[in-house]
Amino acid sequence: MSGVEETMAEAGRVDWSHFSLADFLELRWRLLHDWQAVLPGGEYFGQARIGDVCYDIQIEWLADDELAVTMSPFFPHDEASDELPYDELVPGMPYDTQHGASLISSRRSFLQLTYESFIDLAERSILETVARFPRLRSAASKQTGFWDRHDAILCKIREQDDEDM
Repeated sequence: MSGVEETMAEAGRVDWSHFSLADFLELRWRLLHDWQAVLPGGEYFGQARIGDVCYDIQIEWLADDELAVTMSPFFPHDEASDELPYDELVPGMPYDTQHGASLISSRRSFLQLTYESFIDLAERSILETVARFPRLRSAASKQTGFWDRHDAILCKIREQDDEDM
């Protein structure tokens, strides 16, 4: 069994419910018609999940002034790890990322894809990448609901901030 097959057996399939056809079409429209106005820090369009690994899908300007669709993995911080957590947007829920595990498509190559071909290519790439990194593989094999709880708390924080304004 290959690393990809083992990862799929351990963690199941990639969940695309947070990046629908409508999200894909919005991203595609932006890349076709308004790409020069993309914010310097990038813009978020959705995510793909496998176990407790969450790949954020966004468009951003890379260092060489190339606009690309990037997919970067995030996963719950392992408290036993010697490494400090990457960030903590939600109190008490720190998370990590894995250097070298992001997936990048140029604007031009992304625009050649249909939703189905993007999903197929991205899913294969995600599984191959997860299989290469032990921390990602470990997080992908767990399904603790971390990101659903994280998102619910973050949503409440943002609603409270809006009410306070």
